[in-house]
Amino acid sequence: MATASEIRVRILQLGRQVIDHRAKAGETVAQALAATRIEVGPGMDLRVNGAPAEDETPLRDGDVVTIIPRIKGG
Repeated sequence: MATASEIRVRILQLGRQVIDHRAKAGETVAQALAATRIEVGPGMDLRVNGAPAEDETPLRDGDVVTIIPRIKGG
């Protein structure tokens, strides 16, 4: 169980990996990705619990961050 100063976040990098990350309370999406050494480049969508997210979106205990590559089509 996470402590008051710690949260647990799951990071899903579609098609690549799933990481269970222990973070400090108040950590942002960008900080969690940096801590897990995941780079998000152009053309990638970030979601937290299915909703669109930005680098500075704060995370809470139990959140799921999903990194989705944009699909090219024509």
